[in-house]
Amino acid sequence: MSNLIVLNEKNEDVYDRLVVSLEAGLGTLQILIAVCDNSALKQEVIRRYESELEAEGVRIYRLALNPDEPSLLQALIDGKIEKNQQAIATVLGAEKLNYLGASNREKLDSFLGYLQWTREALRGYPLPIVLWLPSALLVEIVKKAPDFWSWRSGGTFTFHQEAQNFISINSERTFPLEQAISVNRINSVLSIEQLESSLAQALATWDEDNPNIEPIYALLGRAYVELILHGEISEHIKEVKLAETYLVKAISLQKRYDHKVDLANSLVNLGYLYSLLKEFNFSESLYLQSLSISEMLGDRIGIATVLGLLGDVMRQQGKWQIAKDYFRNSLQIFEELRDSKGIATSLASLGGLEWRQNNWDAAEANFRDSLQIFRELNDDKDIASVLGLLGGIERNRGNLDAAKSLYGQSLKLHEELGDSYKIAINLSDFALLEKQRGNLPLAQQYYDQAKTIYQQLGAIKDLERIETKWNS
Repeated sequence: MSNLIVLNEKNEDVYDRLVVSLEAGLGTLQILIAVCDNSALKQEVIRRYESELEAEGVRIYRLALNPDEPSLLQALIDGKIEKNQQAIATVLGAEKLNYLGASNREKLDSFLGYLQWTREALRGYPLPIVLWLPSALLVEIVKKAPDFWSWRSGGTFTFHQEAQNFISINSERTFPLEQAISVNRINSVLSIEQLESSLAQALATWDEDNPNIEPIYALLGRAYVELILHGEISEHIKEVKLAETYLVKAISLQKRYDHKVDLANSLVNLGYLYSLLKEFNFSESLYLQSLSISEMLGDRIGIATVLGLLGDVMRQQGKWQIAKDYFRNSLQIFEELRDSKGIATSLASLGGLEWRQNNWDAAEANFRDSLQIFRELNDDKDIASVLGLLGGIERNRGNLDAAKSLYGQSLKLHEELGDSYKIAINLSDFALLEKQRGNLPLAQQYYDQAKTIYQQLGAIKDLERIETKWNS
């Protein structure tokens, strides 16, 4: 196994099922769908099963879809596969189709059409075929290539990771932005300790400018940014410096080796770090550099995401109209791409902007529109966040019964999800609500519970904020 990527227990189980299916399918056509959004994790899984099967005498083919003729059959033909042998084929390139944008939608539709109608032609290739897909394309295939989906014989193997980014939508809350540039591409299944260990091993093997070390720098930088996200910056001086150092090193190598996609991600993460530090000029500059790369690559998801981040930088500086323009431009692109999650998140960001200006009706309209989409997506995490925000609107309007109901719905979902930080936010909301009602013993109970959780999490900023509001 590589020293750089370690599969967690869930991914190890998926990997074992994949290898068993490959071994059992030798000599027959088997279509195995592998799903992964993390390029480093994907490459490690491929390396492992190819090495393991090659050691058993299996012939290995690694093929790529042609973006101009995105046919699985054509990839097999171009690969000059010798039939009647013990072999497997790995097919890559579908992830590129996912970022072509609306203007090249016909290429993605062609890929889906080929999958739907090449069943008999594929039968001429008696070997297991692993088709790697980004998660976004899986839904497209189920909807638009149902015949292919129904007869694929080998199952679906999904390799998971935790992937999350954040956009602040008011001074008290954060809101998840998971429609990444793609944050998925750089997130890790490893802890900071494991990544530090991997870096030490890598530096013992290669010099610090080796391209193999670049992904570890990027992963570590992002991991430290997440570590300080809810904490007090003054309590994380070491972590801030490490995040900055690792991301700067990653960016330097990504520029040297022309890793444009990864460079766009690292610029975003360093920009986000500076936004946490309130260094808005630096943050804006880095976001604009990332935006330029995404525009050059034609990555419209990336463009929409960075526009949202730029909107958040402007919002934090009170530049309301500029922020609104960025959020609306981001929303427009997500609407053109029919990206439901992106649409919902952009609407929530617009709602947060209206919230900051005390425009309760406009904020509510945006939040309710986003809530409807999150419910259609069965996205409980974001449903819970928006319900809490709607509760805050009702409390500000003086509709305390309505606020209590919405807070209660939000708290129930956060408890089911086990999200301690969001539970503390809900309890803070309940404390202030009951204080406003004049029910001081119950308010004190909620306040003490929230404080305890914030203290356990080291969320000093939030602790200070609730204390200030409680004492006002």
